[in-house]
Amino acid sequence: MTKLIRLAGKTDFVFSEIQLTLCDSMFPNASELTVNNSQYIIKNYHSWNTKDVPDVRTWLEAPDPSTNFVAACDKKTAGTGDWILSHSEYVQWRQSRAGILWIQGKVGSGKTILSTTIIKDLQADPALGCYYYYFDNCDNSKTKTTARGLLQSLLLQMATSSRSVHPALHAHFTKCKRGQLEPTTEDLGTTLAAVVKDLNSAFLVLDAMDECIEVNNVFKHLAHIKDNLCIAVTSQSLAETSYDVSGNIHLDDAQYAFQQDVHKYLQDQFGQHKIKQELFTEIVDCLTQGAQGQ
Repeated sequence: MTKLIRLAGKTDFVFSEIQLTLCDSMFPNASELTVNNSQYIIKNYHSWNTKDVPDVRTWLEAPDPSTNFVAACDKKTAGTGDWILSHSEYVQWRQSRAGILWIQGKVGSGKTILSTTIIKDLQADPALGCYYYYFDNCDNSKTKTTARGLLQSLLLQMATSSRSVHPALHAHFTKCKRGQLEPTTEDLGTTLAAVVKDLNSAFLVLDAMDECIEVNNVFKHLAHIKDNLCIAVTSQSLAETSYDVSGNIHLDDAQYAFQQDVHKYLQDQFGQHKIKQELFTEIVDCLTQGAQGQ
């Protein structure tokens, strides 16, 4: 069985029911989908520009958060951090697909592992758009501590693919004399806001907000896109924003889950050695208590 999809102002296309289930991923830049007499009408669809992709991506000079993601994945012991996926605040945030979830914890409490666990969970659902950024004050380029670095990276993730560029980003690239001029941070924020309006069921994960040196500027730009994104943030401190945070998880209140993660980590570390169960239990108990949540 097939149905008609009409792109407003564009040519009509016919898709099978199976293809219709992939509609979000097929038309990620369609901001509205309505049904009228079995016709699926997508409004505000913008054709992405297929030219200048390498030049636009080079011009953005975006920091790459995937290096942090891969490093966290490599360090992560299987099963650690998975408890966050069944936490009531996380489940509600994920299902509502709206608002800001703030995860607070002291140094060494596993916030980056939790961020990475959340990213992998969201990426596993093809119907969702998942974008992420790791603020990192150990990065040699120092670009991963600024609002500009965040905007550049999100534009690279959200507004470019291997074959096309979002029209709003391409228009700004053209305005900057096809990459000869640097874009201002304010213009990057305005362009990102235009891009985000075309997203559907999109999630954004921001790790280590406390390592950002321009937190106020970050939230100034997030204020323009938060209504179109479901955002999760990890930080040492509580949120200090001009708008409400919809959910909060304090890792000091999750000591049992932390102890389970420590146990899994130690099992992985000592698993290759022959240690008597009594001694292993003593080691786990001693290190877990001594860690004090770190």
